[in-house]
Amino acid sequence: MSASHLHVKPVAGRSVVTGLTSEQPLKLLAPRASGPAAWVYQSSLGGGFVGGDALELDVHVEQGATLFLSSQASSKVYRAANARFRLSAQVHGTLIYWPDPVACFAGASLTQELCFSLAPGARLLCVDAYTAGRVARGEAWAFERLELGMQVDVAGRTVLREGVLLDPRHGPLPERLRGFEAFATAVLAGVEPPQARALSRWPWGSVLRAGAASVEELGRELRACLGPSAVGLLGEDPFVRKW
Repeated sequence: MSASHLHVKPVAGRSVVTGLTSEQPLKLLAPRASGPAAWVYQSSLGGGFVGGDALELDVHVEQGATLFLSSQASSKVYRAANARFRLSAQVHGTLIYWPDPVACFAGASLTQELCFSLAPGARLLCVDAYTAGRVARGEAWAFERLELGMQVDVAGRTVLREGVLLDPRHGPLPERLRGFEAFATAVLAGVEPPQARALSRWPWGSVLRAGAASVEELGRELRACLGPSAVGLLGEDPFVRKW
């Protein structure tokens, strides 16, 4: 498995990337931020997952630091790929993990695990989204398998463990998901939750689930609902640079 590492800590009132190592095919880009938070984007030399790619990213955010971790574009999983991705994040400060949605091509397979370990007082805003794939090419929900898992620990106690498994062996995906092209799960811990219809509130935080008829519609809904929280945590709008 290709292992990459990212470390962020506070320095003179700003959040600074003090450790960054990435192994191919994953690339980590850390542009200079204008605000107090650190910004890092995930990229790939091949533009997405191919073959048997197995990637692991370890992230550590120190107390008093804020990290916005996103991606340059959607995480593409190409034809015949049987790929794996695992994110392990130790958060003592604030982490916003908001990559573009995963897009699996026809015949592709991806297993993804997102694991967040939050110290007392840490804050997390995570958006995990996926799409039907290349709809314009007639590949709506035509992938081989998509398995998404997420675990959130707060102060050493697991407060959330969930997963999504989409496999045509359990029934034709286009029929089961008709009318939808994109879905997302958002998790907020230590962050003021938005006002939303599909929101579950817990003592430790909130879980938001959304589905839409198009990727663009899902993006608008998420930005309208979660954008103010992201701006409040970062001190600037993360979407200005991307859209």
